[in-house]
Amino acid sequence: MRVLLINPNTRRETTAMMAELARRYGPAHWEWLTLTAEQGESLIADPQALATAAEAVAGMHAQITALNVDAVIVAAFGDPGLEALRTTLAVPVVGIGEAAMRAADALAQPFALITITPQLRESTLAQLRRYGCESHLRALLVAEGDARTTAQNPQHLVERVQACMRQAIDEQGAQVLVIGGGPVAAAAQQLGRSAGVRTILPLQAAVERVEALLAGSARP
Repeated sequence: MRVLLINPNTRRETTAMMAELARRYGPAHWEWLTLTAEQGESLIADPQALATAAEAVAGMHAQITALNVDAVIVAAFGDPGLEALRTTLAVPVVGIGEAAMRAADALAQPFALITITPQLRESTLAQLRRYGCESHLRALLVAEGDARTTAQNPQHLVERVQACMRQAIDEQGAQVLVIGGGPVAAAAQQLGRSAGVRTILPLQAAVERVEALLAGSARP
């Protein structure tokens, strides 16, 4: 199987990091390909950047078709361009945001979403409602500080996300955590091991969703 991972931001280092994690999550026989947005921002941190990323992803249709892949993953938590690709491609297209939200909702336990992008709070809540996954949400927590500064400092990233995790568990009663964002995927994997509650990693959820779709054990 040939699976394409699309990074809707322009940072190629992030693409490489996410592709490496995806290889670990998926079957060994899958061949992974990647595309990185040529226009937009290095971090999708506000509504304008999200809109630009959606245009960039939608504009990849010809490139994707030429690659002859079996499935596509849109690896940004806001799922930019997801619906546009679904309407034009004949293969499964999965967004990491939708995959994580649906995985959390399916557990039917109180869950919290944790992100580092305060300016995307409302669009993230809109995503939850659009996917019908808001009924078990206890909190949407956003790490303190500027998103770009946080993302560029691994220590600050871990500390600020950890603080949100503690708040979600101790104050909000969350039994499941979703740590959102493609660029924070490596940190999310690290933090998930010590969370003390079930942690859903969006990229892993997307890979598992693709695997189920390709195997015919899940509905599109």
